[in-house]
Parts: sequence; structure tokens; C-alpha cells
Amino acid sequence: MSRVGHHPSDSAFLALSVIAYAIVSLLLLLIAAWFLQNIWMIGDTKLFYRMAGVIISGGTPYVDFKDPKPPLIFFALALPALLGQQLYGGLLLVGTCNFLSALVAMRIGWKLYGRFQGFTAGLLLLVNMALAEGFFILTEPFALLFILLSVYALLFMKNELLSGISAGIAIGFKQYALLLIPLAFFYLYRGGELRKASRLVAGIALPLLIVYGAIFLAYGPIACASSLYWSFGVADAYVTSSYLGDVPAYRAEDPLVALANLGLSAGMFIMLLVVAAASLLLDRPLSTHDEFFALSGAAFLSTLAIRQYLHYWALALPFIILLCVRSYRKRGADMG
Repeated sequence: MSRVGHHPSDSAFLALSVIAYAIVSLLLLLIAAWFLQNIWMIGDTKLFYRMAGVIISGGTPYVDFKDPKPPLIFFALALPALLGQQLYGGLLLVGTCNFLSALVAMRIGWKLYGRFQGFTAGLLLLVNMALAEGFFILTEPFALLFILLSVYALLFMKNELLSGISAGIAIGFKQYALLLIPLAFFYLYRGGELRKASRLVAGIALPLLIVYGAIFLAYGPIACASSLYWSFGVADAYVTSSYLGDVPAYRAEDPLVALANLGLSAGMFIMLLVVAAASLLLDRPLSTHDEFFALSGAAFLSTLAIRQYLHYWALALPFIILLCVRSYRKRGADMG
């Protein structure tokens, strides 16, 4: 007499996935807290909290202190700074973003390739975010969450306005999220829906107008103009200069050093890259979603030409991972 295996319902599977992701996120947070306890206030994190300190003390951001990042990271970290919990409060925010990003990646993978494949995508994202310094107090975990929310709204909700709003918030954390704009245009074009691009653009503009408008109202036109410059206008100097005012640009001066850094960081993710490449080359045909993931991964990987740090891999990781789990999808899954 044959036994029929028990398969949990979708709701039970989702609940178990949430629990598993929460446990993994907590463990990775504890490891990050232990590792960072004596060295965390360095590099970008130190600059972020310095700007947060300016905000808390009643100073003028982008005037009393300047840093080439959009404003949302400084205001987000002002809360743990105000509470005197810069390390643990910042890590809690980062861990929450990574946990939620894993859930969104899971839902994307689940809808396209199957629920176990989706679960694997979320789990791989958490683990590889840890390798990519994604559990450090940096901009990437914040930006990535809203990038994935934007992608989800675009691909599955068919809500270009909501997708744009999420993309605009992501841009408010990190400039590289601007790459979402041509990527989303490509997806709309491939679906014959480029006429809806105006809704996407309106959505992107809305949170950015609110953020920079709030700076204008709270701090005046000089601070607003300076915030726009240090968010976007400084791009050329960021690529070519070693210092931006008094702030180090953390740029590799020697091309050989840059190549060495790139090679070492690529070694961390070589298996993901190989499996994703094999999925694209050997498993045809590609759906519009697959093409979008491939272009998104390549676009965000291109930022490694600017800086070769581990955290520059973070924004590309979910798209590479989704291509990896695609190889193990249920046959007959969505090929739209």
C-alpha cells in the first residue's frame, strides 16, 4: 500500500518560511553585532551617523556637513542615534530590511518558479547579503528592499504608480537605484505597455519631491540645493576624485588594486554567477521576466566599475539568485 506524502498548504509553507527567515536573520544579526562591536564606526557608517548627529543637534544637513548620499539614510539612522543605540538600533533596521527583502524575493521566485524555489531564493539572499556586507549599517539593505518592492509591483501587481513610488524611495537611499528606471522601461516595452511609463515616472517623482521638498521647508533653499547636488550632482567627482570636500571617496587609486579587489569579491559569489549564467545560456527560451532579471543583475553589477567593495554586489544579488533557482523551476511555470 503506497503512502501519500503530506505537503503543507501554501499558508503553512509561508508561515514556516517566515519563521525560518526570522531565525536566519537573527543569527546573522548576532554574528554581525559580535563582529562589529569594536570596529563598526568606520567608513560610510561613521559618515552616516555624523550627518544624523547634525540633524539631531539642530544643524543643517548638507551645509554643516556634506556626504555624497541621498537624504533618507541619514534620517533613518537619526532614530537609533537619538536613542543612543547607533550600533544595535542600526543593525535592527538593517536586519529588518534584509528579512523583508528575503520575503519579497521568495514571493517573486514562488510566483514564477515554484514555492520551494522561492523559499530557496529568499534563503540564498539572506546568506549572500551577509557575505556582501549586507548586515553592516550601509545604504544597500534599505535600497534593496524598495527595489524589490518596486519590481514586485511592476511584475505582478501591474501597478506602475506603486512601482515608481517604491523606486523613488529606493533612490532616496541610494543613487544606483536610478538604474531601475531604464530597466522598468525595458520591461514595459517588452510587454507592449510602454504607454504606462508616465505613471511609473510620476510614482518615482512623488517621494523624491516630498523628501527634497521637506528639506526645503525645514532647512531652506540653500540646504535643498546642496542636498540635490550631494545626492546627484557630485557623481562626476565621485568617480574621478579621491576626496569630496572633506569626505574620502574610498576610491582605488591603482587600477591593479581595483582589479584585485574585484577578483577577490567575485570569488565570494562565483557559484551564483556560474549557475545563473548556465541558466541563461542552457535553459531556453527566456521569458520577459528572465530577461528583466538578467539585465537587472548586469546593470547593478556594472556599478563595480566605480567601486569594488563587497557591498556593491548587494543590489545585484536577488536577480542573480532568481536566475539560479529558475533552473530548478516547475516545468510549465510562467514563461510570460
